[in-house]
Amino acid sequence: MDRDLADRITAQLRQRYVVPEVGARTADALAAALGGGGLEGLAGAELADAVTRVLREASADRHLSLRWSAAAKDPASGDEWSDPAYLAAYWAEQDHHNQGVPTVERLPGNVGLLVVESLDEPEGTGPVLDAALSFLGRCAALLLDVRLSSGGAPTGVAYLVSHFVAPPTRKLLDVVDRDGTVVLQTWTQTHLSAPRFVTQPVYVLVSARTPSGTEELAYDLQAMGRATVVGETTVGAANPVESVVVDAHFVLRLPTQRVVVADTGSNWEGTGVVPDVACDAEDALAVAHRLAAERLLASDGSVPDAVRRELAQVVAPPA
Repeated sequence: MDRDLADRITAQLRQRYVVPEVGARTADALAAALGGGGLEGLAGAELADAVTRVLREASADRHLSLRWSAAAKDPASGDEWSDPAYLAAYWAEQDHHNQGVPTVERLPGNVGLLVVESLDEPEGTGPVLDAALSFLGRCAALLLDVRLSSGGAPTGVAYLVSHFVAPPTRKLLDVVDRDGTVVLQTWTQTHLSAPRFVTQPVYVLVSARTPSGTEELAYDLQAMGRATVVGETTVGAANPVESVVVDAHFVLRLPTQRVVVADTGSNWEGTGVVPDVACDAEDALAVAHRLAAERLLASDGSVPDAVRRELAQVVAPPA
């Protein structure tokens, strides 16, 4: 590993990592790995993977990583998100993935399913979420599936969460810099283009690979008592990151902030979101659908008979 690259990474860790003592410890670990010869002969993606293992072992931070890029970047740009070409390419790719919403479906028993693979800023994701939630607006219960997600932005999470709570607005979280300065707050929104689901049961499906912003979705709704979380304990990566260009071909994913959720005064960093109903991730959809069906069957009788028959088959499928 190039000494200059290592020095740039350790400098970022010491000067900017969200928890100063952890940043210093992690910088020392990388220097020790380099001095011990553990990174000799490595290059490209292989080097990035090896450095990431060192960083995460020392910090226990699943957001902290080194990423290799085949396309050259300008180190003078600082954060790659400040590069207009990078942003344009990112949003174009998101369009090809329907802004992170691959599946919207009405399941038997009038239970809605919304699969979310990413939750970006509402400017991009919002119109797709509006269309999906409008389609599901008459469902009696809703399943939010983030088992295969890649995360998201706090503003995107706030936008989706807004649909499950009644006005007025409520604070969701503070994003706090390493010196304690609050740099961002997120709140639910009063005016929405899609229906709200303020009385319907909501279930969030999670897995051991659900990270970051989509963990926040589960954490927020669970903390405010608005959803039942079903599946596996999530990754435990809460600290927001910057993507620092430390070399023409290497980007350091560096957590420089932490989040403080209003309902708990804490977050899910290192612990993950612990499900209310634990099961294997592959079973979470069937389990959540059954839980929703049982709850609707136990309701006040407003469910039509034809729908009740569908719900009964979800609870006890025919042999």
